[in-house]
Amino acid sequence: MAASLLGSESVDVVAYLISLFLYSIAAAVILPIPVEALLLLGTGIDPAIKAIVLGLGKAVGAIVVFFVGNKVNPFLERWMERHPIGQRVLKLLEAFVRRTGWVGLTILLAIPFMSDTAVNYFYSLLNEEGHAIGRWYFVLANFIGGIARAYLFLWLFVR
Repeated sequence: MAASLLGSESVDVVAYLISLFLYSIAAAVILPIPVEALLLLGTGIDPAIKAIVLGLGKAVGAIVVFFVGNKVNPFLERWMERHPIGQRVLKLLEAFVRRTGWVGLTILLAIPFMSDTAVNYFYSLLNEEGHAIGRWYFVLANFIGGIARAYLFLWLFVR
């Protein structure tokens, strides 16, 4: 029915963009598999639209990851109090997150084939209870990093 109203090509484009958006959310939150494979599909779609949809999906996923990290961080802090060696290592990593901030997060998320899940949780868990990177900067870093990653991947691998 929808295919006859919109035309089958329009339905395919909408289905592809919804799939890209949902997969981008999942890649940011739970999937260790990068999103580049989906960027190869939907060949007739403007790369700018793909990049924005990917960035929006990552931004939505980042909201979830930020809150998970914020809830888990106090447990991590208590664990560090009981384990001095672990505390030294994690304090160094927290310093890295604090020093690089949202710009460092954006750069890491813009690298093709980088695991978004690992990077997001690394920055989220070691975010000193949300003080190193604020929630909206965390989301913005995912949005910008997602767009940059899509453009970089398409420019490097799909010409």
